[in-house]
Amino acid sequence: MSKIPRLLPLIAVAIGGVVLVRAVGVAPGLFEGATAWAEEAVPAAASAPPAPAVCALTPEQLAQQAGLSPAEMRILDALKARRVELDARDGDLSSLLPLMATAEQKLDAKVAALEAVKAEVAVLLGQVSEREKVENDRLVAVYSAMRPREAARVFATLDDDVRLPVAAAMRPRSLAAVMAQMEPAAARSL
Repeated sequence: MSKIPRLLPLIAVAIGGVVLVRAVGVAPGLFEGATAWAEEAVPAAASAPPAPAVCALTPEQLAQQAGLSPAEMRILDALKARRVELDARDGDLSSLLPLMATAEQKLDAKVAALEAVKAEVAVLLGQVSEREKVENDRLVAVYSAMRPREAARVFATLDDDVRLPVAAAMRPRSLAAVMAQMEPAAARSL
């Protein structure tokens, strides 16, 4: 079964050779007939009615002259059409390859730029979190140094995004003294 695709080009070449040999054998007669027809057509063109159109050979007649069946001729025509289609597709793909290579290079450059921005953002986020930790440590020191009653009054007014990290960083004894001075609802939410 694998030998069939290898034989198809050989069969196509053989059929083409047969068609060519038959065409060469018929060609001298075609030219003589065409010359005679042209000589007759010129003087009679003014008085004669238009001649009927000469029909080309049908695919069945062409296949019969080539010694092929009509089905084989249709297969050869389909293969020819497919070859033209594949050649066109190949041309399209070959024109797209340089465009794709250029687009890939641009994409690689953008990815590299994004990686650089990502690294820069990571450094900046590290600096911000470090500053937040320093500020948080400073607030812990301030609230731990305050009297529990005053710290509880101020603590109750803070937002949770400030109050929770400060409370988590305070020593348990200092936090307990501040929470004891807070209203029960505020202490419960803390």
